[in-house]
Amino acid sequence: MARMKTILLISLILLLIIPMAGAENVTIKGVDFEIPQQYEHGTLKESSYLYQSGLTFRILSLDYDKNLKINYGDDIVNANSAEYTNIEGHDAVVIYKTYESRNYTTVYFATGDNIFLVCFNDTYVNDDITKLIGQTPAQTMSTDEFADRLNNALNDYKDQLAQEEAEIEYEQYQKSNRPTSRYFFFWL
Repeated sequence: MARMKTILLISLILLLIIPMAGAENVTIKGVDFEIPQQYEHGTLKESSYLYQSGLTFRILSLDYDKNLKINYGDDIVNANSAEYTNIEGHDAVVIYKTYESRNYTTVYFATGDNIFLVCFNDTYVNDDITKLIGQTPAQTMSTDEFADRLNNALNDYKDQLAQEEAEIEYEQYQKSNRPTSRYFFFWL
């Protein structure tokens, strides 16, 4: 009996002294994420989590159409490649890009009735990212709704680019077609 108490006491002391290894959990816009160990201790804001830089690791809620348009539009237009897939029951688009000679991957995925992105410095969706996505709530939007939101965001982004380009061309046209009248005044 004394031996059992000693073992129990030693076990209790070890539990108190040795911290338990556990993943960091963060909540973004009501969705819980279990952050992979290599990306723990980042910066959490209301709608995002960032580790070191946006290309090293980030999670972003795209609950505003403007955020979805800017992020998805730019990523898909400048992608090396992209694929529509399903990750652990979540509709997803995986985009592969290169920026400043660094390869990275961005996954747009549905969870609940929202779309999130997770961006990380790797060339494929690894087990940690698959687990992170798989542990989020099941998506409540249909596959068609997911695709429609992404397609609408892309079309809006392309419209914005076309508008900006038209404005630049108009400004250049105006500059090149202005008469250059010079008046010289002489006082006698």
